Amino acid sequence: MTTRRAFLTTSALWTTGAFCLPALPAWAQHADLEPEPGVDDMPQRRRWLMEDTYGNVVKDEDLQGRFVLLYFGYMGCPDVCPTSMSTLADVMEQLGEVADGVTVLFVTVDPDRDTAKRLREYVQFFDERIVGLRGPKAYTDHMVKAFNARYEFHVPDPAKPEDYSVDHTASIAFIGPDGHLIRRFPHGMAAEEISADVKQTIETAIIE
Repeated sequence: MTTRRAFLTTSALWTTGAFCLPALPAWAQHADLEPEPGVDDMPQRRRWLMEDTYGNVVKDEDLQGRFVLLYFGYMGCPDVCPTSMSTLADVMEQLGEVADGVTVLFVTVDPDRDTAKRLREYVQFFDERIVGLRGPKAYTDHMVKAFNARYEFHVPDPAKPEDYSVDHTASIAFIGPDGHLIRRFPHGMAAEEISADVKQTIETAIIE
């Protein structure tokens, strides 16, 4: 936990060879990309198929029977994603043994830049239990849409197309063992609150 906190407080950007990031927009822009109220109310199984950072195909069926915490983002994000990833890592720590029944997924919306190797290093920096997923744009868009999430690329200077940023849904989706969305945890929600909610939901499901 100390390592992650040091990272977040001492640098807004990863400037090593593996992570070289452009200047990106502020957090507030992400809030506009959250689903409209009520759009998640219809119970449905969210179907998707992606690839993990080891080249294995992963689909929603593979996680049936497990609770899932899902986050869409990208490695070039200087603030929202690192904060959320740190929160998710803290949640897993606080869940203790309950975490054995939870899978955390980080799905990149920028697969062209976020290669499998770099994505693997990124998620493992926060917690080795976090699974990084990526896929072709069509597959990424399908999964994003399945969870009513959104993302938008921004290129401030057309002469420098490589210096782009991505606004994206910043909430964390909490998915049940049946593949249905249980609820969303808004960006900025404390790890203690999320872990308490997740733990109570899992314990209640066990009792039932």
